[in-house]
Amino acid sequence: MKDNRSVNRILAILELISKNPDGLTLGEIYRELDMPKATAYDFLQTLYKADAIYYKDPFRKTYVIGSKMYAIGSVYTKNSNFITTSAPLLKQFSDEYGCNAFATKRINGDKIVFVHVYQSPQSQIVSHVEVGLIYNSFSDNFVGECYAAFDKKIEGVVRIDESKKKDILNKGYVCELGGELNHVMNIAIPVYNFENRVVGVVAVSRLHTSMEDTQALAKQFKEVGKQISRRLGYLGDIL
Repeated sequence: MKDNRSVNRILAILELISKNPDGLTLGEIYRELDMPKATAYDFLQTLYKADAIYYKDPFRKTYVIGSKMYAIGSVYTKNSNFITTSAPLLKQFSDEYGCNAFATKRINGDKIVFVHVYQSPQSQIVSHVEVGLIYNSFSDNFVGECYAAFDKKIEGVVRIDESKKKDILNKGYVCELGGELNHVMNIAIPVYNFENRVVGVVAVSRLHTSMEDTQALAKQFKEVGKQISRRLGYLGDIL
């Protein structure tokens, strides 16, 4: 079936606006998307009237995502088995170990979106990650490396160093130091569903203390991944 060009353009506009929380003007949008000005204007006005976008700055007329898109996203959150299954287990783990927790999904083949974020009151770090944040690369972040190592659907498409991939597969998780001072330890693990495929990646971040602590934390976090996968109907073996 042939793609509908207008729908694709509207989705491109919404995706672009979602990546710019300070808002974008009409000129910035049609130039970035290489779209006729009149076409972009018509789409923006339609979206504006539907409350899908609104003016963050009425004087500059900068567009940001509106209440309609939030409502639609909320319905997805409620209906997603992955989110509803993982959220309480991530919260329980984070509160016990003083972590920030995240759940992500792969979209459009080559992007990663954060669909759930939780910061424990016991956490000693602040993670500047919000629901809806999109990563456009698999190679420059620990979550993307986890997908690249475990997700069979992108095997051969996303490049990852073979020795690094082997190490990740052997451990069953990805760990990476982050933060301006490399003071944050990030751990990511895959989650599988009843079709025996990677349905998402969950991750935690915590103040780094030692590699011994990291290995112990990762071992416990892998158990959380197993619980989520089992509840989603996965019957295979997880390292």
